[in-house]
Amino acid sequence: MDEYFPENYFDDYSDNSAKGWSERDWFNYTKKSEAEIAKFSALYSVGRLKGMSLEQISKIAGWQILDEDDYQDEAPFDAEFSNEPWTLINHPVYIITHALQKCLQEHFGRVVEETNMNPRLVWEIEKCLAQTSNYLQVAVVCEDLGEDALARCHYKFAISAINDTMAKTSLIPEPESEHGKERIRRINSIIFDLRQLCITLLEYSQTKKRQ
Repeated sequence: MDEYFPENYFDDYSDNSAKGWSERDWFNYTKKSEAEIAKFSALYSVGRLKGMSLEQISKIAGWQILDEDDYQDEAPFDAEFSNEPWTLINHPVYIITHALQKCLQEHFGRVVEETNMNPRLVWEIEKCLAQTSNYLQVAVVCEDLGEDALARCHYKFAISAINDTMAKTSLIPEPESEHGKERIRRINSIIFDLRQLCITLLEYSQTKKRQ
């Protein structure tokens, strides 16, 4: 991404944050987020083929959302970015959901190309996915601000948007190639994992409410 910016695009003046970082420091910080999303996406694609759950993959990658028992003895991937300043783009939910969407975009784009899908259906699916991403990001911010009830509303909005996505992806024409059919299966699996993640986050938030 930095190739689009001139050398002097970012200033080197420190801000008033605890780290005292410059814009260039924060720019590098965003690149770490992108790298973690790409790393998680690659690990997810391989792990799911091996029968691993999203929870297992999240733990191995160092981005588990809930404090759960160890799934296996494998050493976690390097996730030093998780120790950087706490912001939205350094949040496990942000990393995981964007990684899943990255996988979805790859498979969905190939399916669209092979099946010559109706443009309106493509637009409706992309809109549902964008809504899901937005609802989840707002929910995370609400929780950090202590607005748990509002966060739960947005988790429910996200689940509803995912349900709409599942209904619309069922309308995708069946690809003729085996690769295309496999991509459809993976799309459905990713959307299911995304829905299950939202349900888990909602249930966890409701449990906190009762405590």
